[in-house]
Parts: sequence; structure tokens; C-alpha cells
Amino acid sequence: MPVSRVEKAARPRGSIGYIAPEYGFGRKISTEGDIYSYGIIILEMLTGKRPTDEMFSNGLSLHTFVGNAFPQKIGDILDPNIIPESESEDDEGAGRKTDYVYESHASVGMRSCIAKLVKLGLSCSMENPKDRPTTLDVFAEATAIKHAFSELCG
Repeated sequence: MPVSRVEKAARPRGSIGYIAPEYGFGRKISTEGDIYSYGIIILEMLTGKRPTDEMFSNGLSLHTFVGNAFPQKIGDILDPNIIPESESEDDEGAGRKTDYVYESHASVGMRSCIAKLVKLGLSCSMENPKDRPTTLDVFAEATAIKHAFSELCG
């Protein structure tokens, strides 16, 4: 029996690694699937690794890779461009304790924002759609992270 144009249009589309796992079991397109894709994109941006990277095999996925490192070892898997190495203190910087304290405070704040983003990416990319946050919850958390980051940048 041929598939109608409406049935074709209603089928989930997307790239492997970004499309929600429940679509493979015939579930209908939903906002939970969009949340999953959003979470994977967050994790990809933070790690610099695509969900289709060859390292992700034998049950290891981008989600489990990040989840295994979170929170204690998250710095080990972040893209090095996310948090630049702290510059070594030169002779001119020696003794400027206020600059060091400011940099330390900004660094701690930056790491906090990144940890919150990682946590958001992980919660959005949960295997079970019922375990994912709602669109409103994601929006609220992303907005809070953006405001916290903006305050750090002045």
C-alpha cells in the first residue's frame, strides 16, 4: 500500500545523532523530540564532538560520554576553546592582587555557567522523553544562564 503525502510529511526527519531515539520506535513527532535535539546540540558545542563521532560506539553516546564526566571531570572533556587557559602571571602582573582576584571570580562564574549548560544539555538529551524538561523549563534555564553570563561580562 503506498504511503500518502500526509504520512510522509508527518514522519520524523533529522540527522542521525540528533533525532530523538523514540522516533526509531514509531513515536509521533513531539516537542520532547525537539528538546532532545537541542540537548545534543548543547553537548556538541561544549565538547566539540559530534554525536556521530566514531568514538561513540558500543553503547557510548555523546550523552553518556558527558554524563560520565559530569560534574567532577567535566573540564577533561570540554572543548579547550570553551575556557581558555589562564594566562601565566608576568612581571608586570605580579603584585596586582585585585586583577588576580577579579580573574578568579570571573573564572569561577564562567565555570558555573558552563556547568549549568552541561546539566541542561544532559537533562534535555535523556533517553526517555518523560525525563526531559519542558520547553518552558528549558527556556527559563537558558535565559537564567544567559543573564548570569552577561553579568560576568559586564
